Amino acid sequence: MAFNMDNLELKKNGFIYEATEPTSAAMADLPKNRTMLLAELNDKPPSKPEVVYDLETMEAVFDYFKPQSKVEFTNEEGASVNEKLEFKNVGDFGKKSLINQSEFLRSTEQKKIDYKSFARQIQNNRVLQKALSDSKKKEAYITLLKSMLQDLEENG
Repeated sequence: MAFNMDNLELKKNGFIYEATEPTSAAMADLPKNRTMLLAELNDKPPSKPEVVYDLETMEAVFDYFKPQSKVEFTNEEGASVNEKLEFKNVGDFGKKSLINQSEFLRSTEQKKIDYKSFARQIQNNRVLQKALSDSKKKEAYITLLKSMLQDLEENG
């Protein structure tokens, strides 16, 4: 059995899409496996918008615009640490690349690795766990650590 529907019925049921605004014809949907990110990647806005042609690759876009950002971090003491991050390709937005660019992030990442290693050593050290279960031995151990830390701070 054949159905005879005119264009109006097809439009009502969503089978025919007709652009109602002249600008919507110029926009295309992104493929489902793509993501579009729009952001200002420089601290200063352009004096006037510019249209740039002949940038056919991502590398060409990064070479032309040279995105960079000044970032303010707060260290353990609450002081500000200012750094400038530069982006030369999409990979520069990843965690490892950001850490490699920033002295502050490198030192923070190293501390994180050191703390995890120390915690792992404590968890695997049965003698230390036994000592920490006794409150007197635990207090003596903490006092020893504090004196070692003070000695390290005084002697460099």
